Amino acid sequence: MASPARRLARQLLPERLRQSLTARVPSISEGAPEGVKPAPISIEVEPLVVAADLDGAVNAAGGGFYERAWALFQGVPVEKWAVSAADEYVMSGLHVDPDATRATLRELAESGAAYVPGRAWLAMTSRVFGFGDQELARSLYARLDEAVGDGTNGDTKWVVESRDWLRSWVAADNDEPDAPAAPEGTVSYAVVDYGHPGRSRASANIGDHVQTVASLGHLVRHRDLEFTGESELDELADRLRERVRPERVRDGLSAKVQLLTLQRDASMYQPVPKDTWMLGFGWYMHPIFEMRYGMPFHKNLRPIFVSFHCSTRAMMTDETIEYLKKYAPIGCRDWTTVDILLSVGVPAFFSGCLTTTVSTVFPDATELPGPDAPVGYVDVFDGTIPEGAPTYAQGGLDEVRFRPFVKNIDDAITMLEGYRRDHRKLVTSRLHCYLPGRSIGIDIDFRPKNLSDPRFAGLNPLTPEEFDGIRESMNDRLETILTKIFSGASVEEVYAQWSEMNAAEVEIARQRRAGARKVGELVSSIADDVRSNPVHTPEQVPADAIHVAVSARPKQRPKLRRLIKSIAAYSSRPVHLWVQTGGTDLRLDELARPGITLSALDVSGFDGIKQPDGSTLPIGQLERLVVADLLPDVDRLVILPVSAVLTEDIAGLADTDLEGNLLAAADVVGTRGVSGFQQIHAAANKQAERTTLAAELRRDGHQRHAFDFDAFDIDVLVLDAAQWREKGLLASLAPYVETYGMTYRNVVLLEVGPHRAVLPERWNAIPGKTSVAEPALARLA
Repeated sequence: MASPARRLARQLLPERLRQSLTARVPSISEGAPEGVKPAPISIEVEPLVVAADLDGAVNAAGGGFYERAWALFQGVPVEKWAVSAADEYVMSGLHVDPDATRATLRELAESGAAYVPGRAWLAMTSRVFGFGDQELARSLYARLDEAVGDGTNGDTKWVVESRDWLRSWVAADNDEPDAPAAPEGTVSYAVVDYGHPGRSRASANIGDHVQTVASLGHLVRHRDLEFTGESELDELADRLRERVRPERVRDGLSAKVQLLTLQRDASMYQPVPKDTWMLGFGWYMHPIFEMRYGMPFHKNLRPIFVSFHCSTRAMMTDETIEYLKKYAPIGCRDWTTVDILLSVGVPAFFSGCLTTTVSTVFPDATELPGPDAPVGYVDVFDGTIPEGAPTYAQGGLDEVRFRPFVKNIDDAITMLEGYRRDHRKLVTSRLHCYLPGRSIGIDIDFRPKNLSDPRFAGLNPLTPEEFDGIRESMNDRLETILTKIFSGASVEEVYAQWSEMNAAEVEIARQRRAGARKVGELVSSIADDVRSNPVHTPEQVPADAIHVAVSARPKQRPKLRRLIKSIAAYSSRPVHLWVQTGGTDLRLDELARPGITLSALDVSGFDGIKQPDGSTLPIGQLERLVVADLLPDVDRLVILPVSAVLTEDIAGLADTDLEGNLLAAADVVGTRGVSGFQQIHAAANKQAERTTLAAELRRDGHQRHAFDFDAFDIDVLVLDAAQWREKGLLASLAPYVETYGMTYRNVVLLEVGPHRAVLPERWNAIPGKTSVAEPALARLA
């Protein structure tokens, strides 16, 4: 079968005229006279054809292209997908057509389907459980249990363990069940644990339990509290009380406290008494089988949020945002979270990390390491550990998942005591080794994989005074609010106090965000170079011509020819193609078609834009960044990739209603890379040791836009070039390249955010990713 390019070539007419222009615009080629049109093209783009295809569906689902995967699954017999692609089928279906998918799974569970292996039943059960259909999850689990049996039916150890792990979770109700109310005069109080329905999602990091140790310190320092809850928790609290440093002990607050453990990421499955208080700290971004998050918390919980971190788009739903507003202000572990929450209208402030206060339950050591004691290395992965040096792991400990909660708490305390006793210094990549280590007096060197990680903004570096400031503020803040809670105040009174006592910190955070520093002035000469070398539209180009910009190089000349022919085949108006050549000779005079004129643009002689590492912004990105300024006569510009093939009139694209926005662009295809702020945060992450710049870039983004917005594809754009020039965007965005090393896409996302017109997917059909039956524009190989 002939390739799409060859089929196009055979059907298009060869007429062309040529005309040379100036050296600045090397050539313009003018099309045939009006009225002479090539024959219409019938493009059969095989990668876009959607038919039953199990392998294609699996590949599409693996890439997060669930709509295409679901389309390809249609017509595949259940006997095939249930055996070899159950996970991909269910994930795709629950994203695209959850009702039909669950109906199919219900029928499958009722039938028994003995041919379905245990691993497939496990995949189906897990995804449906994560989706929240507990009744169907139980039906599927029953089949899983039958298939796995006693574990000798050939299933892997992982399948058997996961089946066993899920048993209690599937049996539980997920409707936020009520537990009996605490006895009259008793305060119900939840202590955070780290279990999870997913075998691999439950915490394997003992550092999480260090957080809980610190949180319990704020409770047990009050010597007159009486604990009346779960017996093991009561005993733990009494033991911790004996460890409280003398200066931290508080007398006079008498109350009965009923303690219970609460699973951080799945509280909706636990019976909880009404008006149970808790400290909401840490990281709440562990999804339940990648389908949903355990936020908001159980309806009966009354959280006091401190040391809170979030930066995940999927968790920050409208429901979650309203929930956080209800219990605001939110004390945040890092400044990234503060700015995210403020951007969506949630009152927030920087509280720092709860683990800075773990010293409350660590009295002075009875024995300290001598000057010859070794340096210890805790989860250090940078290749700097000396041979023979003692090493430790806090994360990746599978046994932590299986140990009882109290045992993990005891082990966390023993671990910290051992660090302090045996080492004159520690080196670690773990935040919950670094901060608690400093809290108990250990000399510690923090070496994370990336110092510009958004979790660390405000926590590193810290002077001794700054560290003590975080610790003392946390201690004072929680002492005040817990005193209010255990004194018997109403829910309304507690949150009124919380709001009032943190109002000044919230205002400081708001002013900080409002004062986000914009990047400095442009250093390179690029704006002057472009201004001094404008390229005017040739007189031969009709006034109603559609202006199109495309970058191409000699090896891409066949694709450029294909693009030009496809435009010519359907366009109802003249088209002028600005070909950005990178200084190469594409022999454009040979590519003219009826109704198509071409000009070459060459920016290779410009000095370019230097990035922080000394390299120059790649010329392909430079071409995109300067094209609107380079063409002062062009007010609207269609930007296309050279791989594009039109199957409809390009006027339909060019005339897109921009609704006053700078541009129109299509959404990112699939479910990955869809977060606009993910791209901005990724650019900030690249600052590495330049942590101040990383924090400034994130704050800049969160000042401009609310969290989050949809990322968009920049390959096909309709640009208001006049607005680009009016706003002076070349001069204002190029400094972001110079300062942060941002790409063209980065700076456009930063500038535009959610403020764009959305192109239909049919104008950005991508083989293997989209399932558009009749594309208007296809991006071929």
